[in-house]
Amino acid sequence: MKRRKKIVEVPRKTFLIVTANEAELLYFSQMRKDCRYTNMSVLWAQEATTVDELIKFAARERIKGKFDRVWALFSFSDYNVEQAEFDEAQKLAAKRNIQLAWTKPALALWYLLHLQSPRAVVDDLRVIEEALKGVLPNFNSSPAYLLKEGASLHLKLFPAKAQAVMNASAYNSLAQQKGAKVVPVNLTKLTSEIADYCGVADMSHNQKMIGLKNA
Repeated sequence: MKRRKKIVEVPRKTFLIVTANEAELLYFSQMRKDCRYTNMSVLWAQEATTVDELIKFAARERIKGKFDRVWALFSFSDYNVEQAEFDEAQKLAAKRNIQLAWTKPALALWYLLHLQSPRAVVDDLRVIEEALKGVLPNFNSSPAYLLKEGASLHLKLFPAKAQAVMNASAYNSLAQQKGAKVVPVNLTKLTSEIADYCGVADMSHNQKMIGLKNA
């Protein structure tokens, strides 16, 4: 009698996102849960007060957790980042083998890009929040929103992920035309790598649960 061959599954590479604030932590934790990304971890560098400290925290976690890929995510409003500081942070990240992702002014811009592409560069977070309130009642950028009314925000935005990538590219081009030295949205590669490392998510069951699709 022939023995059945054992199917050996290759372990997925481990993926870590270190965030600069709690709202970023909660949003990407929603993603991890919704998509069932078991090899993805999300941590908040709560004590970090600069981009350099965020990167150093991420580097320590990379070594401690033996992660294959580590991203540090921040918004320019988190640390009031200046250009010279940003340039040095990029060098430090490369040296510590940490990938950088960012939004300017805040992650709420990434939410908005799932819904529309602004016709002008927007640096005022309040303007972005007001635009989002037109689609997401009671929206605000606080962690409290993501714990209550926005507990399913990632699920609601997920169907428009490809549109967000397209809108981010157009928005970055607009910003560069206006003289921006740093693109305001650098999340496309991060989202792409999440799919590469963690797999393509099947969201149909979760979306039905919150009424986004017909059952």
